[in-house]
Amino acid sequence: MKKQSIFFGVLLVGFGIFFLVDELNLKIAEHLYTWPLLLVLIGVALWAQCRISQDYSNVLASYILITLGGHFYVSDWLPFWPQHTSMVVLMIALSFLLSAKKSKTGLFQGILLLLIALFMMFSNNLNQFAPAVENGVNYLATFWPILFLLIGLYLLFFKRK
Repeated sequence: MKKQSIFFGVLLVGFGIFFLVDELNLKIAEHLYTWPLLLVLIGVALWAQCRISQDYSNVLASYILITLGGHFYVSDWLPFWPQHTSMVVLMIALSFLLSAKKSKTGLFQGILLLLIALFMMFSNNLNQFAPAVENGVNYLATFWPILFLLIGLYLLFFKRK
């Protein structure tokens, strides 16, 4: 029960500060009152629970919330920040790689998602360097979700320990 109260305590403190800033109409914090910051706040609460309780079962979820919230927050403020769909996959890949250090699992998934994200990001540039494989690259760039589907089905039904 103690582990659960850590999460909710940190979450309630964060929500309290978040909504108090809005109620006080502070001009300096006007841009902080957004939904991506809520994602980051929930992720930080999960991360704090993991750190304090030394139970790293939720560390992946905390990193995913923090990185996705950070990505969506930064993309509104920095015009040069990529807003391509591949950034979501990249943030999840980084989350897997960060959590692999603590949870000792997810390194393979992180590397695989990182490669998929890089392919998605640079698939348009591949056409310029390899015109002979342009149709294949376009085909893969269009049907990349099928790759997720196939890998997920493989992990669900065929790869069991």
